[in-house]
Amino acid sequence: MRPRNEATDQKPRSFIEAARRDQIVAAAIETLAELGYAKTSFARIAEHAGISAGLISYHFDNKSELFQQVVADINGLMDGWLTEHIGDAGSYREALQRLIEGFVVFCDTHRAQVLALGQLLAGVGGHENGELVRSQREQSVGQIEQMLREGQEHGEFRDFSPRFMAVTLLGSIEAIPAELFASPDTDVAAYAKELSMTYDLAVRRSRLSRMTRG
Repeated sequence: MRPRNEATDQKPRSFIEAARRDQIVAAAIETLAELGYAKTSFARIAEHAGISAGLISYHFDNKSELFQQVVADINGLMDGWLTEHIGDAGSYREALQRLIEGFVVFCDTHRAQVLALGQLLAGVGGHENGELVRSQREQSVGQIEQMLREGQEHGEFRDFSPRFMAVTLLGSIEAIPAELFASPDTDVAAYAKELSMTYDLAVRRSRLSRMTRG
């Protein structure tokens, strides 16, 4: 849930160079999703992309740099998807519902990307990329917390700790991919509606409190 950006400080590239980097990143995502973090190497990525490992080294100094770009690209894709789904929501309640339901659908329709991101931000990948994991999580919590706080300020949400609710919601969101992979026959639309309704009930003001406020 971070804005898309280059993982490293890069000078402008030609169209061909940019296309090659995109090919390498796409192959890295597919390799991570199929083999997992521990077995993903330049050699395996090169094999998947049909290029030489040396060509990957030309564009990326090491796996850490490549994986940072993978995270940046997936986050960019996810941000664009969620922004489109939130769209012109007429209220903070509606925006929160669309955010949750949009993320569930994203996990269903972009399984390779979600699985690859999970490999990088957990397990072995998490230990070796600790700072990346921490910054990713804090950015996500911060964005949700801001939405919840603004919803409170506009009188749509009840009084609660925005930080606590943001952390709790992020935990529920992070559990979605594992559930969809474990239960491939899940009714995704129903799951999305149930999860969004759960948090709508958790954050919205009661009718009595709205009357008292008014």
